[in-house]
Amino acid sequence: MAQNELDALRYSQTQLYGNARSAGYGNANGAIGADFGGLSANPAGIGLYRKSEFIFSPNLKINSTKATYQNNSSGTTTTKFNVNTLGLVFISKADENYHQSPWVSTGFAIGYNRVNDFNVNYTYSGSNNSNSGSSYFSNGANNTNTIDGYSPQYLGYQTYLINKNSAGQFQSVVTPGMPLTQTKTYTQSGNMNEIVLSFGGNYNNVLMLGATIGIPSIHYNTTKIFTEKDASGNTNNDFDNFTYTEKLNTTATGINLKLGGIVKLSDLVRLGFAYHTGSSFAMNDLYAVTLQTNTENLKIKYNDPTGPISFAQPAKDNNFSYTLITPNKFIASAAYFFNKNGFVSVDIENVNYTNMRFKYSSEYVSYQTAVNNKISMAYKNNQNYRIGAEWRIENKMFRAGVNLVGNPNKTSERNFSSIKYALGFGLRFDQVYLDAAYVLTKNYSQEQPYTIDGVNTPIASINNSMSSIIFSICTKF
Repeated sequence: MAQNELDALRYSQTQLYGNARSAGYGNANGAIGADFGGLSANPAGIGLYRKSEFIFSPNLKINSTKATYQNNSSGTTTTKFNVNTLGLVFISKADENYHQSPWVSTGFAIGYNRVNDFNVNYTYSGSNNSNSGSSYFSNGANNTNTIDGYSPQYLGYQTYLINKNSAGQFQSVVTPGMPLTQTKTYTQSGNMNEIVLSFGGNYNNVLMLGATIGIPSIHYNTTKIFTEKDASGNTNNDFDNFTYTEKLNTTATGINLKLGGIVKLSDLVRLGFAYHTGSSFAMNDLYAVTLQTNTENLKIKYNDPTGPISFAQPAKDNNFSYTLITPNKFIASAAYFFNKNGFVSVDIENVNYTNMRFKYSSEYVSYQTAVNNKISMAYKNNQNYRIGAEWRIENKMFRAGVNLVGNPNKTSERNFSSIKYALGFGLRFDQVYLDAAYVLTKNYSQEQPYTIDGVNTPIASINNSMSSIIFSICTKF
């Protein structure tokens, strides 16, 4: 019921969704600048604005997920509308009639960017006669040697799914080797948005410097339903099925600092660099679980005549507050410009996921140490890559880009956990810019529907394909 290394990773793997302009070239904007979405990557870009602007970027998402478990596959598709970027940028230029200051311009920006999206649904199902999810409950009871009113083992005991044997050990009512049908349904929603307060300037058209105070917020909801059913056809073996439901609502507010610079080596070449502190989040979890079982004739043996179905839930939902520190980031960028016809740009981002940390109150210090040690053992230092290009023909812009998000897991054989392909188009008028982009994101992950100490439980493979259609309108003033 507590937080684990997967929860830390979920809120640490941010990726900018951005407005349609930067999304069209893969958000490789660390050395490009003059882009509101870029203020969540390299705030020095504010020094390359020539005019103040208002920008609004809605997004239509189509999410398709294929889940494979025990050689069985199933698919789910969902559609959702949201807003990626909303912001205002105010630019103050130096008076061209006076040249006392080398600062060509200074700027301030306020608004928000979407930096993570949690919306995904999937279901997987398969046959298993090697182990049972019910052993998760008995294993937990034997490890803690206690059953309190808030633990999963309490639910298992109250619903006759686990009982004590003659040796005083808890064991599952599911007979070892029994053929089982196991199904997991996963529904997840929510997002991470970041309010940005950015300021910076342009020094002599050579060095751009900037800083962003980021105030990220998290809204996350998930419902997991695991069902296990006897597939033997035997109606007198004390087990027919159980359904275990977990619901989690997480809200959080954090703060971070981003510092950046862009150097114009010439009119054709720019280099960018940025440092992001980790976000410090004040987290709150509201967690609820229920367990329903059908143990056929077992309850009669315990002199309980209420029928085969039992239902249990804790006396109240578990509400818990804590702190999460996400890892810091270093971003190096380079861009080459083809005069005013276009550019190619590259960002390399380094993230050390072993630096993720939970902090609890003093009474939970032993678990804090255990979960933080598990984070250090599970994850590694990692690189992400963004590559993009834009070409201009009169007032028309054509864009393309690709993102490679490195796999943070030490044990995975895959080099990248996410790949993003982007195409974009823009129109430029005197005071109004119109942009559109299509972004295809492919994610891969694995999960176990349940865990048992010392047992190799089955693994489900989750392949997610998300199509985003992004529009932006930008008004200069």
